[in-house]
Amino acid sequence: MNRIAIILVSLCCIACVRVEKQPDFDEFDEVYYQPQHASGFKLFSAGDRLMLEVYSPDTARIVIPRDGFQRVVCMSSTYIAHLEAADRLNRLVGASSPQYISSEKVREMSVPDVGYDGAMNYEQLLAVKPELVMLYGIGGPSPIVSKLEELDVPYVYLSDFEEQTPLGRAEWVIATGALVGKDMRPMFESVEKSYKPVSDSVRVMINAPYSGSWFIPGRDGYMARLLSDSGARLMVEEPEGVESRPIDSEKALYALSKAGVWLCPGASTSLTELSAAVPKARFSGEVWNQTPRFYEDGSIRPDSVLGELKMIMKGTTPADNLRYFYRLR
Repeated sequence: MNRIAIILVSLCCIACVRVEKQPDFDEFDEVYYQPQHASGFKLFSAGDRLMLEVYSPDTARIVIPRDGFQRVVCMSSTYIAHLEAADRLNRLVGASSPQYISSEKVREMSVPDVGYDGAMNYEQLLAVKPELVMLYGIGGPSPIVSKLEELDVPYVYLSDFEEQTPLGRAEWVIATGALVGKDMRPMFESVEKSYKPVSDSVRVMINAPYSGSWFIPGRDGYMARLLSDSGARLMVEEPEGVESRPIDSEKALYALSKAGVWLCPGASTSLTELSAAVPKARFSGEVWNQTPRFYEDGSIRPDSVLGELKMIMKGTTPADNLRYFYRLR
């Protein structure tokens, strides 16, 4: 056999080794879970196997191993909270900026840092040998997708943050649970039953000036829903839709002066810092800001977040610092 023939045979062998059987998505013709509140995913089954279908930034499907993925990298702290709720932190092999995670269990694990969008450490990512990378995409595909595909690293988008209702966002724990082999439907059903909105009219102002603009959440967005369900009434008219929009600063300051509770005043952690940040503010009520937990496990425990907000509205908080909110002093 001449040299050219040997090379051609070798290339054919390599090609054959690299060819993998593509999953037959058509086998998954039974709906395993149809979300009642979320709109971004659905689970299908074929026997004892599951397939997750997601719809943002594009429709995509991923077949889940029978025992779930064993080695997972999370690019959002929210997904890590999902794994902890599912008792699957032992499958977390890498994360984006784990040093900023609030969970004591995660801090004790010394999870490798794989970087973040624009500053990914792909050598570290490959070193942890992930079976799946849990991604988010804001306004479109993640910028690291093309590199993941080049490296043949499997990934899936989890767009829980796009859900605009508290229960819709929390329902994604069922999708992430399925990915790691844990049925999280009982947990979500418990959260769903515990989420009890109230009707009241506690006067509230939210946020603080950011780069010269005072933003107010859209009336159909996540934060506006939480506030409304807690009995809060914003002292300014909420913009239509889900996006936050700026309002006139003088109008915002006037509304603040009429409010009884001030929520989420930016980066300030004390009343002294807040006075320096908003020197024209005239406010004598309680000021509460969000803890990092609000952005982590708060997304899957809206019942607990709502419970704390209701206590804040009623002025019946048993302690200054709660799990999801802390009082500025």
